[in-house]
Amino acid sequence: MKPHPPTPSPGGRGGAKKRYTLSHRERVPPRERRGVRLFFALCLLPFAIPSALADKVITKDGKVYTGKIMIDGDKAVLIGNPPFDPNSTLIQTEDIKTIVYDEYRQNPPAERRRGGAIGLRLSGNAYSSGELSLKPAGGLELEGSFRPHPVIELGGGFQWVPGVSASGGDFSISASTSPGGPARGYQTFGQTTMSIGGKIYPFFNEKWKTEPYLLAGYAWSRLTPKGSGDSFKGAGWQLGAGAIHPLSRHLFLEGRFGCQNLAYDTVSFLGREAGISPEINQHQYSLSIGLSYRI
Repeated sequence: MKPHPPTPSPGGRGGAKKRYTLSHRERVPPRERRGVRLFFALCLLPFAIPSALADKVITKDGKVYTGKIMIDGDKAVLIGNPPFDPNSTLIQTEDIKTIVYDEYRQNPPAERRRGGAIGLRLSGNAYSSGELSLKPAGGLELEGSFRPHPVIELGGGFQWVPGVSASGGDFSISASTSPGGPARGYQTFGQTTMSIGGKIYPFFNEKWKTEPYLLAGYAWSRLTPKGSGDSFKGAGWQLGAGAIHPLSRHLFLEGRFGCQNLAYDTVSFLGREAGISPEINQHQYSLSIGLSYRI
């Protein structure tokens, strides 16, 4: 048996050269094709995001406006699609059925009726007492509160009345009932009061802009005669009623009428603290108005 002659290798001397051709699929490997597609997808992503995250305004007649809400007012909404479309659409609030935002936006406190608040009010105060008669005086009230549920709000406050005068002449106090005991007379006082309490909104289900409320709490008060270093301390219950009205998304106008029944039973007299006999019962009536910021 004769051996076969050696087969010439392609491209070798004396052999025919073999040509190889690449198809389109072979020229671009699968991994490279996926990379090209991903590149084009990333290039188109910025144009797809605005439409996916766009605001929507649906009117009562079924029309849907998509874009970016540029003005969201009480009377109208302005929606557009800048910079792709220079034209915008103004839609009256009464014609709107639903607004869908591209991100979560919390309703204003007037609609949500929850959250924290801080308020500052000017007050006018009148007093009634059989032991210590005081003239009406103006003051300042600062309050912080939190509304965990639309029906209730909890908080505390501080009231400052810088100057209130005795109406029946000097108010005198002595250290003992004996004629020779030390005594002092007071004419003008400064008053500070701290309180804690809660508000109840009985009409929280109503769609009223102005919300009335009832108030109840407990207060600690101090009367400080000016220029003496002495002070009177007392405590008692407080009741009241008021209302809040929104001026903007977070700013509210607030008015209140309150009554405090305070009993001053402790005195700091000549550097010593003692009880008062009889105690000073004081009814205080306050009418206040101011602003509160709610979040």
